[in-house]
Amino acid sequence: MIKTIVSLLITIGLIFGVSYYENTRVRNTFSRFNEVLETLYDKTEAGEVTYEDGTAVEKFWENQKNTLHIWLPHTAIQEIDYQLYEAVGYLYVRDFDSAMPKIEILIGMCQNIPQSYRFSWENIL
Repeated sequence: MIKTIVSLLITIGLIFGVSYYENTRVRNTFSRFNEVLETLYDKTEAGEVTYEDGTAVEKFWENQKNTLHIWLPHTAIQEIDYQLYEAVGYLYVRDFDSAMPKIEILIGMCQNIPQSYRFSWENIL
């Protein structure tokens, strides 16, 4: 009986520990990505952005998404890829007016995706 209770407590502790780590990791990753995107947006708005700035954001995202595949569904990551690659494509042809809405979408996704995976009643029910 005591072994069963101890096993249950250890299991519950592990579940909460992994859930906390996942939530923290996703939130921190998207927070950093949001900062990078806001810098890119500001540079795009000022007309000072270069294609290399866009590829630097792509490289940053590539490094971050490797570990996010563990925690997030592939479709969420794929949508970010799609929007980011399209924005960088617009930067390549120096079409800043078309790139800015794509970057805005990415900034919104950086705020919404972590909220979708946090531990809250609205996500449980």
